[in-house]
Amino acid sequence: MQPDVEIIDLPTGVSLEAILLKPPASTHSEGTKLAVCLHPWSWLGGRMEDPVLDSVVDPLLSKDYHVLRYNSRGVGRSTGRASFTGFDEAKDLEAIIHWTLDHMPNVSSVVIIGYSHGSLIASLQLPLPIQTSHVLLSYPLGPRSWLTLFRSSTYAQKLENLVKSSKSRVLVVFGDQDEFTSILSYRTWAAELETHSGTSDRLKIVEVGNATHFWRGRANERLEHVLLEWLQ
Repeated sequence: MQPDVEIIDLPTGVSLEAILLKPPASTHSEGTKLAVCLHPWSWLGGRMEDPVLDSVVDPLLSKDYHVLRYNSRGVGRSTGRASFTGFDEAKDLEAIIHWTLDHMPNVSSVVIIGYSHGSLIASLQLPLPIQTSHVLLSYPLGPRSWLTLFRSSTYAQKLENLVKSSKSRVLVVFGDQDEFTSILSYRTWAAELETHSGTSDRLKIVEVGNATHFWRGRANERLEHVLLEWLQ
């Protein structure tokens, strides 16, 4: 069955092209579960049909999630122009989540999954009144400054606030062979995040061996396994 395709008009002034994938037969009796996927940087060709995001769809559907994928502003049939800071895209994310909650009955939980640049945008979204989780895949720590027009400190503070929040639940996954961030930088950063979260089990950080930024081959299988173990 083909997914539903929407052109969603948002109060941020743009219309975003989106698809909604539905689980084949939900057995979840405590409300609808929603996953929202954010693609890599549009300035480098990122779009919702990303192969890494493709690979997380089946695990999400198997856990009874409805999966919302969308093209950010200026990509595909989405209107507007991509920003250089990511702040406009963060406003679009918040708006499209609220649009979906308004149009989908009885949503009890939301997981926001960002890959590469998408993880930067995902990290700006605060927890919602309902159960909210974040998945940050291949967070681009090394190039974060120039990917955000030198707003790196803002993103660092927002992520710190997120992992400190008592309402948050965050999964961070990166490969030890990432082309854009050294493993030493990732490990130092991961230790800082764990310090911010305290003794809480709401933050899980997974380093995957022999995995690059692009999760090819066996690394992709490992990524799917990590996600399946963590999803509720």
